[in-house]
Amino acid sequence: MKAKIITLVSDPSKNFIVEKLAIEVKKRIPGLEIIEGNEGFDFPLFIVGTGGVENQFKEIYMSFSPPYVILFNEFNNSLPASLEILSFLNGKKLMGNLIDINSLSEEMLKEIFPFLGERIGLIGKPSDWLIASQYPEKLFSERFKIEVIYIPIEEAINEFSRVSETEAKRLAENFSKDAKNIYEVDLFEIAKAFRFYLALKDIIQKYKLNYVSVRCFDIIQPLNTTGCLALSKLNDEGIIAGCEGDLPSTLSMVFLKKVSQKTPFMANISYIKESENNISAVLAHCTIGTTVVNGFNLRTHFETDKGVGIEGFFEHGPVTMLRIGGPQLDEAAVFSGIETGIEFSTHRCRTQLNIELEKKNQEYFARRPLGNHHVIVSGNFKSELLEFLGKLGIKVIN
Repeated sequence: MKAKIITLVSDPSKNFIVEKLAIEVKKRIPGLEIIEGNEGFDFPLFIVGTGGVENQFKEIYMSFSPPYVILFNEFNNSLPASLEILSFLNGKKLMGNLIDINSLSEEMLKEIFPFLGERIGLIGKPSDWLIASQYPEKLFSERFKIEVIYIPIEEAINEFSRVSETEAKRLAENFSKDAKNIYEVDLFEIAKAFRFYLALKDIIQKYKLNYVSVRCFDIIQPLNTTGCLALSKLNDEGIIAGCEGDLPSTLSMVFLKKVSQKTPFMANISYIKESENNISAVLAHCTIGTTVVNGFNLRTHFETDKGVGIEGFFEHGPVTMLRIGGPQLDEAAVFSGIETGIEFSTHRCRTQLNIELEKKNQEYFARRPLGNHHVIVSGNFKSELLEFLGKLGIKVIN
């Protein structure tokens, strides 16, 4: 944890005040590394030593990215100035946090920066059709302090040829025993899909990744398999793994996992049907963690009829759905609904859900969706999710 301390006092003769306060910060967070220069720090800490420093803050705040941490103390009009600064930030719709320096702790900073030090691997660029879901990698670091590590998809393809075929076959045999039914695929195809899983595991270990998002369609031609099973297995192991290089949706998965402690499902919005009292959202994708379904079948991948796709039987009942997006990854759509089940169709991706939502949500899908992919977990975690998003300065638009 590396921080740059920025001290604010009304005149230089009062520097001794902030010098003492900076010592107090180091005392309260022994593991905090203080960076003197303008690079190499994770976040700035603004120490408001006295009143009359509001314009000083106004002149420099744009050199740093939110959320802003404002440290105040009980003397010298520190809190009045800090309140004015926070009000200024609120007016700019920028996230700020006031902390009494006498109660500062490492836990407080970790609550403000919950992803600090975490790494998400972008394995291949986002799929070309995700025209509304591509953001500069730097934005993820600025907004959430999560580092994006770009890894060419060719590295995963090359790793595929180096992994153990024997281990992949063993995994395939054990996994196949848990499937209720297997259609159109054999043990050879399942083992091939597990080779890609092993390749991703090696990359995750090599780059010390917490999460991954994979441009999975680019492996289909050279490897004659798909990434659906690999991503399912990673999610079951607690490593959030998203499809198609869609970082906003993968981060939506991370948010829901942190709030619910459940494995999320990332899916296409396949159809919206309006009725008199509500709307039905049909969601479908070819991968889902097998630990969060009541059994599963193995089929081919829907679009290509290759590899291994997973038809999971999602638990009926309350669900929570999320999608983040917006110009600066500062907006979210949050839903609570009921999964009622749907008859399987060969004309959609393999895992298929039908979610009943309040009719007012039709406006969101018809006029300003944040993207195609949305993320679902079983259970109603809407209130916890709203609180979590609020701390990150993300506005709920629906």
